[in-house]
Amino acid sequence: MDLKEMIKKNLLDYVAVKTHSSTEMENNHIEFFQQWFDRVPYLKDHPEQWGFYPIANDHLGRSVPWALLKGKGPETIVLIHHTDTVNIDDYGSYKKYAYSPYELTQQYRQDQVEMDDPSKEDLLSGKWLFGRGAADMKGGAAIQLALFEQYAAQPRFTGNLLLLGLPDEENLSAGMRGAIPWIKEIKEKYHLEYKLMMNVEPHERSDPKTATLYAGSVGKIMPIFYVRGKLAHVGQIFQGFNPVNLLSEIVRRTELNPDFIEKVGNTTTPPPAWLYMKDRKDFYDVSLPIAAAGYMNVLTLDQGPAEIFSKLEQVCEAAFQTVIEDMNRSYKVYMESVGEEFRELSWKPNVKNYGELYEEALANAGSQFTDAMSELVEIIKKDVIENKVSMAECAIRMIEKTLEYISDTEPKVIIALAPPYYPNVHNSMIPERAEKMDELIDMLMDYARTHWDQAYEVQSYYTGICDLSYGMFKSNNEDIDYIEKNMLMWNDVYYIPLDMIKEISMPVLNLGPWGKDFHKYTERVYLEDLFERTPTLVDQVIAKVLG
Repeated sequence: MDLKEMIKKNLLDYVAVKTHSSTEMENNHIEFFQQWFDRVPYLKDHPEQWGFYPIANDHLGRSVPWALLKGKGPETIVLIHHTDTVNIDDYGSYKKYAYSPYELTQQYRQDQVEMDDPSKEDLLSGKWLFGRGAADMKGGAAIQLALFEQYAAQPRFTGNLLLLGLPDEENLSAGMRGAIPWIKEIKEKYHLEYKLMMNVEPHERSDPKTATLYAGSVGKIMPIFYVRGKLAHVGQIFQGFNPVNLLSEIVRRTELNPDFIEKVGNTTTPPPAWLYMKDRKDFYDVSLPIAAAGYMNVLTLDQGPAEIFSKLEQVCEAAFQTVIEDMNRSYKVYMESVGEEFRELSWKPNVKNYGELYEEALANAGSQFTDAMSELVEIIKKDVIENKVSMAECAIRMIEKTLEYISDTEPKVIIALAPPYYPNVHNSMIPERAEKMDELIDMLMDYARTHWDQAYEVQSYYTGICDLSYGMFKSNNEDIDYIEKNMLMWNDVYYIPLDMIKEISMPVLNLGPWGKDFHKYTERVYLEDLFERTPTLVDQVIAKVLG
């Protein structure tokens, strides 16, 4: 079987397996990989070099399929891809074809299914294959698997390949985070030297004639804000403090705030966006809400959490002061209107990070507080397992429980980190290897231009957020300390082995086929990339790094 046929078989077998993210269906990948392991003669002859590594404390009991091709020498490339896909709800009456790419593509063409003009043009061209996961990212995975098979058939392979299939990338990256101890253990057991972590996430193009590869991956943090106000009847509003007012001011000062835009190399992050905000009332009454909470999304290229949160604390302080000033102006007009003396309201800005709040509660209540938090964590774990609440809601509950043990009941803003956290990574963070990576990328671009007259550009960061974020960690101890103190549910429900990642840090590269409309019913992969160009370039990388 030639390489194209191997890729095609792996793709069709893999796509046919339903692995919807954050559901028990993710475990269906075990059957697919077991069949693949059994089909590769090298792995049948080396049963100790493949398996399923269980993700510690995973509520769905997921595991990471892995295989090691042990060749000559210590140099090793880690090949990763994610095994989960989003669901197929948007396919409508074509759901039955969603996992059969060739049938779906033919049916779309035959029925002249309604879709936008670019999708229709691609459909009629015959150059694209449609289907759930065909692009994101079982197409790239099929390339990895086929090349692994091909290399494993060589009698004397130079170097080593560690292949990992990672669950949960579309949600919280539990697979990649959970696989880090295994990557370290394999390294030590077989005396491997990690040279590169390579992903095959599909790339998009602004210019159809120019393909893209990535030398890093964007970071992501989720700051969560909890604003406690002061209860009052709406008829006596100046006796209270409305947390919705303050949270709204914080939102206005941070939503699309250009001060948080970063540009590194040729990559620029979009400004922050708020994803959720709500008061904490469970039902209607005529009093002010006691609290309001929300969270935002911040993408990063160079800044760490400590630096970003320092900026956010300043924003919150300024927002707090503005709201107080606005209240006093309104209160003055009101008092003059009713003919009474005006005296400034007594509110003062009060902004804390969660680490500070936690230490205050611990000092106030000691074991009484920690016991209460432990009880809450057990409830949260159960709710997460049963998909009753989001991670953000769990984080808000933890802030509220902590506030129960704080004697200061004045209005305040608490800011914290909520899962997930994706560190920003770039090969420049490993200076001693950066030059070699630049040479490798230049070689790929020259190869594509010479052999296919195909232009490739290198983007500094993959901005779609991916598991490469955990391929290296070079932040300072200040960031690690800040994360550990301010990440809600850290170690209990959510954890990243940052110190371990620092030990195994390696350069990263994302090199995947051209794809479009990920997560949509028009998701598709470019056939020439799938079967020819991307496999060739991945092969070139492996030959260069391990040769």
